[in-house]
Amino acid sequence: MTLNPLQIQRLLIPVDFSDSSRKAFYTGIRFSRIFDAETHIMHVPDSISAMDSSFDKVEAVAEELARLETGVRRRINELFDKGGIAEVDRRKVKVSILGGKPHEQIVKFACKNDIDLIVMGADGATGLKAKFMGTVTERVVRDAPCPVLCVKSDDFVSPFSGME
Repeated sequence: MTLNPLQIQRLLIPVDFSDSSRKAFYTGIRFSRIFDAETHIMHVPDSISAMDSSFDKVEAVAEELARLETGVRRRINELFDKGGIAEVDRRKVKVSILGGKPHEQIVKFACKNDIDLIVMGADGATGLKAKFMGTVTERVVRDAPCPVLCVKSDDFVSPFSGME
């Protein structure tokens, strides 16, 4: 049996700007630099799926999407600047803003773009919603066509820490 070395040519980093998402962004960018990979940064805001798409609202929706895209790109640039990762070839970094259910959009994007690794934050839904539906991360892990690296926020504490 021959094992192939890990090859990452295309990387997907979904971001929602939470603490774990920011940490996943920096982790994903490090992988991108190590493997010289094409990197896709994706944001799936709730507001796009809730927008009215009737003909009368098309202009308002287009303006809202333009504002949203400007804001997301600004926040992603802030992540680059704060992380001191200017040495990443930004020509290989693509930003996508998609509407719909986040887990579905992430998995569809990974399939369509032949993504080799998804790096995403692991903190998400809690309580009843998480118990019955699962978090976005859990759903992506279950349905993704490639490995998923789940990154926890710095303040995560395992319920098993301190136990013997």
